[in-house]
Amino acid sequence: MKPRMRRRGGLSLLVAFALFWGGISSYQAIYLPGNVAKTTWINIPAGATSTQIADLLYRSRVIRSPFWFRVYLSLSGQADRLQAGRYPFSPKQNVPSVVNELTRGSVAYNTVTVTFPEGYTVTQMAATLQRSGVCSSRSFMHAVKADHFSYAFLATSYRRSSVRDPLEGFLFPNTYDFVRGESPRTVIQTMLQMTQQVLDPYRLREIAREGLTVQEVMTVASMIEREAKLKVERPLVASVIYNRLHLHPPMKLQIDATVLYALNGHGSLNNDLYINNPYNTYVYGGLPPGPIANPGLASIQAALHPAKTDYYFYVARNDGSGGHYFSTTYAQQLRNEVKSQQNAARHG
Repeated sequence: MKPRMRRRGGLSLLVAFALFWGGISSYQAIYLPGNVAKTTWINIPAGATSTQIADLLYRSRVIRSPFWFRVYLSLSGQADRLQAGRYPFSPKQNVPSVVNELTRGSVAYNTVTVTFPEGYTVTQMAATLQRSGVCSSRSFMHAVKADHFSYAFLATSYRRSSVRDPLEGFLFPNTYDFVRGESPRTVIQTMLQMTQQVLDPYRLREIAREGLTVQEVMTVASMIEREAKLKVERPLVASVIYNRLHLHPPMKLQIDATVLYALNGHGSLNNDLYINNPYNTYVYGGLPPGPIANPGLASIQAALHPAKTDYYFYVARNDGSGGHYFSTTYAQQLRNEVKSQQNAARHG
């Protein structure tokens, strides 16, 4: 009985504090329902802080005030009990009801956990969703290509006719909870909302200060993601990309991962290195039309903050480390290629 009495006392204190500090409007922010018009499914990502959860719920109109949501969590002692997952929120729920759902967990809602590794393409994501029983690969790809999503960071992608999949690069790779049989559009919206959290106002200002567009940063980040296995090498790969682009005249990027993307599973590097496709950076100068994969945060950061080097080349070490040899001159690159081949022979 004692814990229950303490909980009632805590809630009474909360009401008193709310009325004292913010008047009746603060009480309404906690005990009246939010402004959501119909039942809304929301994905609470793993590792999200209570502040991030409050902001997500507020943007989705589930709660009236992120501040009073955090106050309620603090005074009710539940800030550390919120669980990641996929939850339905109805128009009738107030803050205590919402918090109760988040502490109970989403297991009751027939959800399935889906993990998209960093560097997955939308095609690979589609296959993963189908295997997990969320939605069919075909319906997901149809939504990717045919549906329109109103996010500022997608504006350039939709305008480029040469972009293969408009959402490539912008579906943030992470672990999500979806409902079996979920609408592909809802799945995409959930992932785009996560991208919006990553491309927050601070990071968008960073991109603008660097004189880049979001499309350019995500395209560079996607190439870094597919080329660099080691996190420590991502800023180095970024430096090679920018160093080549900033030469006068610019040097072709010649990135193998763009050829593989152009081939889309049909062909090989050995036979089709110079396939005539706008994504092939051996044939076309500058950046490809858009991202070639969906990059994680480390690659996005590397694209924004490349290392300061005089490198123009790199080649895989082929020694089992997953690393690369970096060089400034073509002569150095040729020597590194010999070492790479020798390593491959030893470790093959």
